Amino acid sequence: MNICRNCNVIIYDDTEVCPLCHSVLDELAEEEHGSPVIGNGAPYPDVKKRTKRLHFVMRLILFLFIVAEIGLIVINYFATPHFWWSGISGIAMIYIYLSMIYWINHDAGYAAKIGLQLIFTMLLLLGMDYFTGMTGWSLKWAIPGVILFGDAIVFFLMMLNRQQWYSYTLLLVLIAICSITIISLYFAGKITNVVLPVTCTAVTGIYLLGTIIFGDREITRELKRRFHV
Repeated sequence: MNICRNCNVIIYDDTEVCPLCHSVLDELAEEEHGSPVIGNGAPYPDVKKRTKRLHFVMRLILFLFIVAEIGLIVINYFATPHFWWSGISGIAMIYIYLSMIYWINHDAGYAAKIGLQLIFTMLLLLGMDYFTGMTGWSLKWAIPGVILFGDAIVFFLMMLNRQQWYSYTLLLVLIAICSITIISLYFAGKITNVVLPVTCTAVTGIYLLGTIIFGDREITRELKRRFHV
């Protein structure tokens, strides 16, 4: 058994983070094992049964997706062998499956969920570009557009949640990394038109710089909370 010192509850299963506040748990000391309640705390129930049911459902969905994709590949091969649209459908299924896993587990806040959705969307667009001839439209236009969209999302989230606006800093850092990656592809000779990539990198960079300068102590405190340092 473990205990969350932040919520002051006992966790009976072997998870390493608190289901309530997502803080790292401490191992229950020997002298604390004798009582089901510590101080003003209360025991937290074992959630293993629910987790096993969810894992079974997700394995069943994965099996159905694999069978469906095999069927689509066979149809694609005999019907339209000149265009492998089944690859796009496979990427879409992977996106849906991973999204379902993440939302069902919901072990993170909105910022982490949105960040993962943005990454999945970029990979999906890149995959669609690849299976339609890899003309580069995803890198030159679509993905930079998603990055600018992510900047707008972070801005509105910070405005709506002004008391904890700094909690979205890591999401902004993730978006900045994506922007730098797109620009690096230009220097590597992978893309030629960089109007939108440069725009999204500049917007994200200015936004992140302003957040760091004006955030000061709040951002430092947020990093300590996230990484437990």
